[in-house]
Amino acid sequence: MTAASPRRRGKRVYRGPARSCEQCLAWGVLRQRVCRGCEAFARKNPLGRCRTCARRAVPVDEGVCRLCRRQASLVAGPDCKIALDLTVAASTGQQLFLAGFSRAARSRSKPAQSPALSAALAAPAARPKGWEQPILVDAPRDCRHASSLDPPRDPGFLQLVLRHADVLAEHNGWPPRTLQQVRRGLRMIASCHEPGEPVKASTVTAMSPHGVPGLRVLEVLFAASDDLVVDDRTDSLTVWIDAKFASLPPRIRDELDAWITVLRHGTPRRRARPRITTFTLLAAAHPFLTEITDRYTTLREVTRQDVLDWLDDRKHRASDAHALRDLFGVLKAQRLVFANPLARIHVGSANPSTPAALTGEALHAIGDAAKNDPPLQTVVALIGVHALRPHQVRDLTLDQIDLPNQRINLGTARRRLDAFTTAALAAYLHYRHQRWPDTGNQHLLLTRRTAHERGPVSAYWLTSLFDGLPATAAQLREDRILEEARAANGDPLHIAVMFGLSAKPALRYAKTVWPGEPAEQKPT
Repeated sequence: MTAASPRRRGKRVYRGPARSCEQCLAWGVLRQRVCRGCEAFARKNPLGRCRTCARRAVPVDEGVCRLCRRQASLVAGPDCKIALDLTVAASTGQQLFLAGFSRAARSRSKPAQSPALSAALAAPAARPKGWEQPILVDAPRDCRHASSLDPPRDPGFLQLVLRHADVLAEHNGWPPRTLQQVRRGLRMIASCHEPGEPVKASTVTAMSPHGVPGLRVLEVLFAASDDLVVDDRTDSLTVWIDAKFASLPPRIRDELDAWITVLRHGTPRRRARPRITTFTLLAAAHPFLTEITDRYTTLREVTRQDVLDWLDDRKHRASDAHALRDLFGVLKAQRLVFANPLARIHVGSANPSTPAALTGEALHAIGDAAKNDPPLQTVVALIGVHALRPHQVRDLTLDQIDLPNQRINLGTARRRLDAFTTAALAAYLHYRHQRWPDTGNQHLLLTRRTAHERGPVSAYWLTSLFDGLPATAAQLREDRILEEARAANGDPLHIAVMFGLSAKPALRYAKTVWPGEPAEQKPT
């Protein structure tokens, strides 16, 4: 038993339970799933397979992970004057060692909250001061079959999270049944966890099939304190990568892991790529990597002719060549390949598509479908009349709409609302108030899920509104801009000012109109 020291001013020190690092297995007070040493080791070295302990997808330096390097240092001792034998762990095994207990971990970034919500959630510390028992073994908890009637092992923790659940329910407009289910889940968690023990996110999500809204419970725990939850959920992109590239030879997979590490974590001279960019590049490179596995066991054997032959049959040559150029560029920089086979391959940029106008039948079909669907009618009005981009429609808030004065504020410009858009917005706001009267979400468009959160609707939801219709949201926007371009006789300046376009997109629409205009109206 150890006494919890009083909080000091200045730098915050994490005082959570002790557990084992996932990479070097060191025992210590760790805020993340890895210790500070492994975190620094991973920033400097790529992922690969350790040639001593045969573990895969771990950071390696000269083919050896940090765990085996520590074991070699322990066996050699502090007075060793010769090079370490990095294979000694294969015969001696691994000796448990301790990670730095005194180092403070990074603070977890909390989700954005409104000032009123932050003030309402202000609370004293989650754990009372006094004696605390550190956890010796970080055993998994199974709360799926726990009872909400069991007494809590930490009454202070239960009181804190229940109060935060009530505040979040009031600010986010949770239905009474949702609040009841969240409170039940919090009582089940409190009956399974000891005082001072953090809750794993996987433990909470495993309770979802048993009538507990896992996402709402996690929202309460994160709002209560940063130290209450350990987010150990499996990253979906990592799962997709493992499943997609499972058939690659070991050496090609190790070289691919080096590229993935740079894409996801960056380097001192290169920023990490966004998640969607990483997914797009890997999806573009996958067909090529799958094809060459029949002939090669390493990317060092790929030649310039192999790349040219493969690109000849590709529909999107520019994007595929960009993905391969990025892959081999990273491998060449890390000296994993001898030469970049795409160094002298020049693929022109993809030809821009020509905007096409929609037929009258398609427009009538979209109008008929939107008559009795307030969300679709609102989206059609904002895109088909004002030519807003889909992400602008999703991010639109109630403060940007002024129905009494018939104005809409788009940030860069204020536009006047026409009669059709005004009627569509009024009908949707009535529908929104009838269905979600207590919501605290300030975004215009809501779904059953976002009505009880703070974020916008998803891009998938907006795209699914046009399922079964003869046009998509992008095609509807192109038709509106083309209509304005014809009315302005193909004036690119008018198009750019009207819809907030840059010079190149405005010329793209203007050139579509010019062939149908008299010769004297074309610019010289």
